[in-house]
Amino acid sequence: MDDKEFAGYLGNIFQNGLVMVSVGLGYELGFFKILTAATEPFSAEELASKLNFKERYTREWLSCMVAAKIIHQNKETRLYTVPEEHKPALRMSTGFAPIIFNFGVRAERLKQCFQKDGPFGFDFDTEWFGWFNNYREGMAENNVTSEILPLWEKQSGLIEKLEKGIRVLDVGCGTGNFIKILAKKFPNSSFTGLDYCAGAIDMANKYKAEMGLQNLTLVQGDAHNLPKEFNDTFDMVFMYDTLHDLPRPHQALQEVYNVLKNDGFLSLIEVRARSDPVDNAGDMVVAMYYAASMFICLANSMTAEPHIGYGACWGVEEIQKAVEESKFKIVATIPSGPKVFFVCTK
Repeated sequence: MDDKEFAGYLGNIFQNGLVMVSVGLGYELGFFKILTAATEPFSAEELASKLNFKERYTREWLSCMVAAKIIHQNKETRLYTVPEEHKPALRMSTGFAPIIFNFGVRAERLKQCFQKDGPFGFDFDTEWFGWFNNYREGMAENNVTSEILPLWEKQSGLIEKLEKGIRVLDVGCGTGNFIKILAKKFPNSSFTGLDYCAGAIDMANKYKAEMGLQNLTLVQGDAHNLPKEFNDTFDMVFMYDTLHDLPRPHQALQEVYNVLKNDGFLSLIEVRARSDPVDNAGDMVVAMYYAASMFICLANSMTAEPHIGYGACWGVEEIQKAVEESKFKIVATIPSGPKVFFVCTK
């Protein structure tokens, strides 16, 4: 593209970013919960009154959403409507937008990491897990039913095994968003969730108690040094967007190998990027993951010594290499939107 085309291209990135800040603000203020539940046209005053907000600020936010074609406004009545076909995406996708505010909080710490004499990174704290839990909580059910289970159905006999009863370990379970749903769906199977963050495990235990899940155990632990009593006891290990966050993924894979039974397998889901950044040129989804990785994944993976620092977009080729170097056999590689699913056996 020439200089004018590139200026327009860059301008679009900037414009979309600013609009997404407003989307994130709307999510945190609770606007989207009301908008997606609305069955009749509404005024700015009506929306503001539901949340005890000022009408003028509410109207400015609504005008941004109208300009971005996220919602509609009638020119004669001045009332707003949300197209029914927009509501599913607004329910599922807007929860990620507030990450921009979290990036703002983390930016000063990240700047220090760039300095040669600065820290290597900073880890996921309880505050981060609190935000991430709120985001993932709104989409976890859909992730499980629309992404994880359809992938598992492609693996012969897995769903049947889960229904009959097997032992499953979720490494990097966080606040338990996925594992609690799986434990409820497959009551005959035994699930163990492991995460290094005590605050995340505390949240997960709270959910466990609220849901009365007797088949779920939650453990604070290190993926690089799994409990010895785990060795040769699990039929399946599940890792969703976890491996790239770890300082030493190869070591963690070896630990996973050790805890699996001889006929056990690893279900690994990672970002679907290429390992050479040049091969990702023009892919804005991967560009987004690189941005998120810099603020979150890379910074976390560099906190402990020694570290490799792959980041979220370490890519399919490097993932395959790491898995195979850890003695696993990759029996299937299945693309799924922006993610890739690896089925690995001992």
